[in-house]
Amino acid sequence: MVIDCGIRETSQYDLKSFLKDIDCTGMQFNLLCFWGRHPRAKLSLYTIAGALNTSAIKLRDAITNLVEKGILTAEHSNNGLTTYALSEQRAREYVDELGGLDWKQTMDLIRQWKKEAVLTADKSE
Repeated sequence: MVIDCGIRETSQYDLKSFLKDIDCTGMQFNLLCFWGRHPRAKLSLYTIAGALNTSAIKLRDAITNLVEKGILTAEHSNNGLTTYALSEQRAREYVDELGGLDWKQTMDLIRQWKKEAVLTADKSE
């Protein structure tokens, strides 16, 4: 049991490092959690917006940034529809890990991640 706890702490440290490295925003975090629970999903912007109960306008920049970072891929069809999917790169491991977190673990990760972001911002000023 103690070993499992140590693995979980190491795992969350890796996740926090990953989120910091990609300069993750709150909306990007929500998208990563979404893809963690639906790793094989290939969806349009409007479908994702509906699933996350937010507007497509709010998602557009977050998705574009994740595509630019190589975490998501964008596929354009002949009829003008763009669909997004999780990339096969190293980020998939972290996104899969996010998908395996329960609600409490996710909230703990968010709290720690935000605390570190505030500390980093304070140091840079």
